[in-house]
Amino acid sequence: MIRARRCSPTLANRLLPTAVVALAATTTVAAEPDWRLVEAYLELDEAWHELDREIATADIGSDEKERRRKEERGEHPDIVLAVGAARAIIDSDGKRAVEAAEFLMEHTAGLSPTADRDIEFGTAALAELLGPDWSLVDDFTNPKEGFLARLFAGDPSGPKALAAARAIVGLGGTHERTVDAAEFLVERGAGIRGGSPENVLAGIRALASNVPGYDDWPRMLMHLGRSRGDSPEIDEFLSGRTAEGNDPLVRATARYYTASRLARSINRAGDDERDALRERALKLASGLSAGVEDEEFVAKARDAEGKPTTQTVADAEQDILATIRYATVGGTVSDFAGNRLDGVEQGIADFGGQVVLVDFWATWCGPCIAGLPKLRDLVAELPAERFEILSISIDAELESVLDFQEDESMPWAQWHIGVGSELAKVWQVNAIPAYVLIDGQGKILAKGNALTDDFLARLREAVTAVQQEDDPSGTSEDPVVEA
Repeated sequence: MIRARRCSPTLANRLLPTAVVALAATTTVAAEPDWRLVEAYLELDEAWHELDREIATADIGSDEKERRRKEERGEHPDIVLAVGAARAIIDSDGKRAVEAAEFLMEHTAGLSPTADRDIEFGTAALAELLGPDWSLVDDFTNPKEGFLARLFAGDPSGPKALAAARAIVGLGGTHERTVDAAEFLVERGAGIRGGSPENVLAGIRALASNVPGYDDWPRMLMHLGRSRGDSPEIDEFLSGRTAEGNDPLVRATARYYTASRLARSINRAGDDERDALRERALKLASGLSAGVEDEEFVAKARDAEGKPTTQTVADAEQDILATIRYATVGGTVSDFAGNRLDGVEQGIADFGGQVVLVDFWATWCGPCIAGLPKLRDLVAELPAERFEILSISIDAELESVLDFQEDESMPWAQWHIGVGSELAKVWQVNAIPAYVLIDGQGKILAKGNALTDDFLARLREAVTAVQQEDDPSGTSEDPVVEA
């Protein structure tokens, strides 16, 4: 039996046929192989996002937008019924099994309480249904050119490509495209919609077990190390490649990405384990370039114009050490600097004594723009003498930022560092928005890609702590004089 929350009645009744609303609004239903439940969810999901976009782009104030989100849009439709139906369709070998598997892969992440299992279930089912068909991977990575070719080929499917690649590597090295399929899974298996870390692991295991003498390990280790999320299996594989006996360049690359993943773990760790993680990361990073200092590092850097440029293994070691020491939670920031929008250089030390929320952003970043109302609310709420926001734009052109701010108010400190900056590299700004919370002594309190309730609570605690340091007695306000 599957239980689900009731969908937003306002949205459902306004946008969907009565029969579909009845299905989608059911509060208790068995996991039946009924495709209509999946269709109902997809229609509600599309309508929800359409209304959300309409509200976000409306020429109204942030308070009115919030009211409309609460009263008109409501919560996101619940996916649980649709997931149960999709699984049942696959289990019963229904005629919609392929579509049901793709649905589980593409739509459950972040929405289903069993998303990881749903995605892997859908991937395994789709791999069995499609088999080791390399053409599905080839069509996805090399889409047909020309209108007629695309018309008859259809829309290349990421989930189908992933499933076909999984089927190929599942043959134990006997398929002629084993290496290609494994590399595809390592490079893109977690980034494609419908992907997951399990695809990356399947690819890396296939290369390690079934491809003797494979010689492109630095590139594979780079993709493995950049995989998002916690994965003990990925960490274990990388750690194994740091051992003596491996090729020196492979060993150095593995040490770099093991240290890099540890640096990310430091930012999520509790206070009681952060120092130990930092010590491990520093031990791995220190001296990793020994013997291969001048060799080209596998990952490219970016120049001031955003173009890829080579760096040495020694350069990479210096960068990761700076990240661990000065750009992870619990560490103390170095005195970094940047140019304000008027071209004047400013250092982080200029904000001494204040809690600073650093916001890496760009004008083309939708989530960055969506977070601006929260930033404005913080500026209005918190005392300016104790709190400041520092927005650091990575836009290619300063003019883009200046033009943007003609319509969007950002009444706080602003820097423009462009692309390929050393600051963004040291801070590992691989996705934006990226938020960094720094206290009045330069200690990094939190890092993240969203202004979650926990992040904001930590911010307010930090500002309160500064206030108490300034006024231990708590009597900074004017005394009340009774008549």
